[in-house]
Amino acid sequence: MILFNLLTLSADHARQATRLVLTEHLATDVFVDEAIDNHCLLPDGTIGTQPLYRVLFLTKALLCRRIEQRLQAEFRGNDFRIYATPVTHVNEAEAERVRRLQVV
Repeated sequence: MILFNLLTLSADHARQATRLVLTEHLATDVFVDEAIDNHCLLPDGTIGTQPLYRVLFLTKALLCRRIEQRLQAEFRGNDFRIYATPVTHVNEAEAERVRRLQVV
């Protein structure tokens, strides 16, 4: 299992990505952190901030590449940053929910 993190500057993309992974049964639950501050170093050496949206969900590792491909197909030219973190333990009830996700 992995914890899939999708970061975007677009609230609309965060909502659409949430809908996509849920309706295609790629995750059972999706959590969205809205408008967290993204601090970055600008070319002139100053630090800037932008509102960033994080879409977070638990899924099967086998689905990771499929999720990336679906996101790329649906959101051409997107600003997504994607990170996946291995999950070494979840409680049995949550593990069973994730096991039921579709791998095609």
